[in-house]
Amino acid sequence: MSFVSIITTKLREERRSAFLLCIVLSLLLLLWPVAFTQPPRFILRIAVCNALLIASAAAIYRTLAGKAISLVICAFLSLNFAIDFSTYSIYQSEFNVAFAMSILTTHLREVKSMAGIYLYYMPVAVAHFAITFTAIHLLSKKLTRKQSILSFALLAIFIAWFSFACWFKKQKDKEVYYPLASRILVNTPFYVVSDFIIANRDNQLAAKISQGGQNDAHLTWQDQNIETYVVVIGESARRNNMQLYGFSLDTTPVETKLNHNALIFEHAIAPASATVLAVPMILSRADAEHFTIDNLSDNIVKAANRAGFNTYWISAQGNSGKSNNYVAAIASTSHHLNWVESHYDDELLPWFDDALKQHGKKVIFLHINGSHELACTRYPKSHDYYHTGNKYEDCYNNAIRFTDYFLGEVMARLANRSASLLYFSDHGLEKNAELESIYMHGARFPSKEAYDVPQFIWYSDKALGSQPRNTGKVEAPWSTANNYFLMLSWMGISTAEKNCRSILDVCFHPDKTFPVMDGGRNIFEYQTLRTHFNDLKPEIAVKEAGKNSL
Repeated sequence: MSFVSIITTKLREERRSAFLLCIVLSLLLLLWPVAFTQPPRFILRIAVCNALLIASAAAIYRTLAGKAISLVICAFLSLNFAIDFSTYSIYQSEFNVAFAMSILTTHLREVKSMAGIYLYYMPVAVAHFAITFTAIHLLSKKLTRKQSILSFALLAIFIAWFSFACWFKKQKDKEVYYPLASRILVNTPFYVVSDFIIANRDNQLAAKISQGGQNDAHLTWQDQNIETYVVVIGESARRNNMQLYGFSLDTTPVETKLNHNALIFEHAIAPASATVLAVPMILSRADAEHFTIDNLSDNIVKAANRAGFNTYWISAQGNSGKSNNYVAAIASTSHHLNWVESHYDDELLPWFDDALKQHGKKVIFLHINGSHELACTRYPKSHDYYHTGNKYEDCYNNAIRFTDYFLGEVMARLANRSASLLYFSDHGLEKNAELESIYMHGARFPSKEAYDVPQFIWYSDKALGSQPRNTGKVEAPWSTANNYFLMLSWMGISTAEKNCRSILDVCFHPDKTFPVMDGGRNIFEYQTLRTHFNDLKPEIAVKEAGKNSL
């Protein structure tokens, strides 16, 4: 054998080794988050389809157009991987519809605040792209014409088979929630697109909520001797980190002093672990088992409008098109709508002051950022109170204390009025000791921590003196999905039916079950969930949603 032949053979062997190494690494990276969150059959489908895609891309790679198409395929594979990998790394959950809805409805300021979390994982995504594209390049030099044709044929058979299977199952089950395209894509390496398709469909449905109208000719209002109602919608506040509920640090110096003029809910339970699902249920007739357009259209903002209140919505959370998520859809029905570009929640106070100057009975909704991730960005340096040496614990507790300060500022402005304030958090957060930033949203099969929230109703001295009020503590569990009915009684609004889901009503019947929803829209009984994130996951039953639920 000549020297040239030996060198050529050696190079071919090294190229073969490099190709095998690249294809194995690419596949292992892609399957890394999937392996921890999905069943084996899902992993196998993704692996097979990914291999066929790479082979098909390599088959067309020799031409300029083929190289461009291969580059696009590789980019989308890596983007899918990046989204799922970072989601799993941060939340220990697969990417789901709630995450997709949040991305589609986010705004630039929130993107900037969250970028610090996700950019940490970008080098891994870049490595996946480089390895996968190298595998395509190396494989293109080995495929024969027959092998190229076979690659295309097998990919076409794979997609056709699963497309037919998904269509047949959809027809057989008469299932309406998952679009056909979503069902098909979930069997491919572009599976996160499935959640975006559902989220986009849901955002379009949300627009219908703002357009729908209450048809309640029997709605009446009775004066409760309160001129100004304020609803503060908190964000990501854990009850366990509040001094008001027994936490060791003085994170709520204002709220802790409210016992004599407030009704404090000791065991409030949020209906969902994500804002985009929880807040619409809290403000409307909808709940985890009956999340329908009709129930979402029947919300407290519309009821207040019909009862003659002047309604204000002042939000620090921003919006993306004002009618493209459930929260914004409900907010858009208010008389005065303000999306405030702010760094900190106290920047809402000038808008709040302007609303207070207006005459007549009013309801003011303040939607704050609270202690949303990253908590270190939720308060100014002047409120950097705790320095225990644990950065993220300190940040979160500082954010809780800053919300307490904000509530104090709001109540101080109401002190000389006949006024009342309802505060609750949309959902809680789970505490994951293995995560650097410690606190995280509940994703799939969360613990009770994701739903345990603070809630209280505060009355000014003038409001307390005008007529008897319910104050003290509510010891029994309370689902904030009942807050719509609570707010009707609180504001003196009555409909044609008895309001026995409000603790302020004489016919009140306590709930015996507490259905909650996770980010994947699975419904569970709250009482069956584990207490803390790091506890062993129990085997729990998933409930069925009611008819016409979204």
